[in-house]
Formats: sequence, C-alpha cells, structure tokens
Amino acid sequence: MTVAHRPEEFAFGDAPPGGDDVKWEVDGLTFEKNPRRLLTADDNEMMRIWHWTRVGDFGGARPLPDAGGIQDQAAVMMDAIRIMDGAYARLRKAERRS
Repeated sequence: MTVAHRPEEFAFGDAPPGGDDVKWEVDGLTFEKNPRRLLTADDNEMMRIWHWTRVGDFGGARPLPDAGGIQDQAAVMMDAIRIMDGAYARLRKAERRS
C-alpha cells in the first residue's frame, strides 16, 4: 500500500534516497533493496482493483469487482479489499501524525 500510495519515494533503483547507509523503511519493516521490486503483476492488479472500488468514496455506491451484489462477490476478494482499506487507513493516520 505504501509503495502504491507514495510511488515517488520508490522511483529510484535499489538505493533509497538519502544514501547507501539508509535502508528502506515501510510499515516498521526494513528492506535492503527497493521494496517496489517485490511487487508482482498480481499485486499491481489487486491495487488496480482496489483503486477502482474506491471510486464512490464520497457517498456514492462503490463498484464491486464482480457482477451482482455484495453476496455475489468472492469472499477472498472482499477480504483483500477490507485488508487494503485497513492498511490505507493506518498509512493515512501515520501521515497525519507526521
């Protein structure tokens, strides 16, 4: 979520901005190499779906990944969206504190 939300911070190669002695820090985890390289095509597709389902954030109905209502959706997809919503909320809360 962090990589997708702040892509400019991960647009470099394997050395984070600030020099070689600085490591990548994401959600309390430290990475030697750019964590953007860990993302797969499936990860990027899930982010695309998550962004698409967030369109109705201002009171409108949010589109769902599959046809039909909420009960017609794959449980694993709805769980993934819920987890991503939580990660995004934590990221935004941390940004407001900074």
